[in-house]
Amino acid sequence: MNIHKIQTVAKKALAVALPLALCFSIAGCSFKFKIFDNSDFKPTSESEALLSEIPEPKQTSYSYSAITNEHIKNLYAQIENECQKPVPAEIQCTGTLTQKDIYEAIIAFKNDHPDIFWIKNTFSYYDYDGSTYVELSFISSGTTLETQKEKFNEALNDFVNNATMYSSEYEREKYVNDYIIANCVYDDEAAYNNNTKGNVSNAYGVLVDGKAICEGYARAFQLLCNKLGIECVSIAGMTGDVGHEWNCAKIDGNWYQVDVTWNDSEDEFSNYYYFNLTDEQMYSSHRADDLFDEIEPDNYNNDENLIGNLYVPECNSTEYNYYNQTAPILYAFDEENDNTISNALANSAVNGDNYFNIIVDDSLDFEDAYSTLVQDGYVVNYIESANNILWGEVELDTSSYAYKNDTLRVITIVLNYIN
Repeated sequence: MNIHKIQTVAKKALAVALPLALCFSIAGCSFKFKIFDNSDFKPTSESEALLSEIPEPKQTSYSYSAITNEHIKNLYAQIENECQKPVPAEIQCTGTLTQKDIYEAIIAFKNDHPDIFWIKNTFSYYDYDGSTYVELSFISSGTTLETQKEKFNEALNDFVNNATMYSSEYEREKYVNDYIIANCVYDDEAAYNNNTKGNVSNAYGVLVDGKAICEGYARAFQLLCNKLGIECVSIAGMTGDVGHEWNCAKIDGNWYQVDVTWNDSEDEFSNYYYFNLTDEQMYSSHRADDLFDEIEPDNYNNDENLIGNLYVPECNSTEYNYYNQTAPILYAFDEENDNTISNALANSAVNGDNYFNIIVDDSLDFEDAYSTLVQDGYVVNYIESANNILWGEVELDTSSYAYKNDTLRVITIVLNYIN
């Protein structure tokens, strides 16, 4: 009888390369824009959002529904039972299962229960008399676990109670993204040294310890979205040659790709670069693992970065991409577009924003548009026009930096204020 000790290497994120930044100033730029009457300008504020009650939490079960093997489904149910105990006992499965099968049951359960933070990917198993016996591993147990549950639930309740001002699914999802970024730091030491002890790989690490790696970020994002009535799943995959985890969230009936780990950048202007992307946009830098049914058992045993997925939705909508919700679109360099962007910039200045984003329409060559905006001085002219709209209420400095994101076709202007 052979006993196998199994452990998956925790997923970790690669550092995100910063986009190109150029400095621009007013020198050499001519003024091209009509001055607008200040009465036409109506600032907006988040405080105008209607208060609402939090909708019923969603308990997604996409992973369980995707399991096709009844023995694996039975193990999933047995895992759920064991997680209610202070210390797990040995599980006798209803049939003979492979290492991959056991992983499928554990990963499926964790995907559907991001609130069960104490179960590890590590387990022992052996075969005897037509059955497989599995022993789970918990991060903590007994009274220590009970204390952690209390802290976890308290943090979760505080989060939910502060979400009542957000009326739409999009606003609540953005609140989740912003909350995690504000309250958690990425644990570089744990990720790059494979030192994933403790709770860095689960939602407890985010909500209580304030430190996690990508799996913890993804579990927390899913859990918090679920608590606010948003369907959300975790996705396992790769970035380059490194294992990684992120999410898909369902907003107003359509699925979107989200990577809150990569949104948690020291540079605030990129906090939404991976917020509600399409598959095409996300998979320019990410690759989802195959579905469990598509993975050969031998391949699973030999690839330490491979976890596998039970359900990966198609994400094709662009409506609730952050920039499509907040930024003006540059269609052409003409008076009508100049007016639209200058007014949007003035609005952004009144709100005290640190950054102003412009989306370059697909009809324009992105690199040419970036060059025209930054190097040929169009951005400076937008700032000058916005200052005239503002009539001294707020004044923007014409010297600043611009960043670009080729995948999203977004140009970000850093706003500096004179008063």
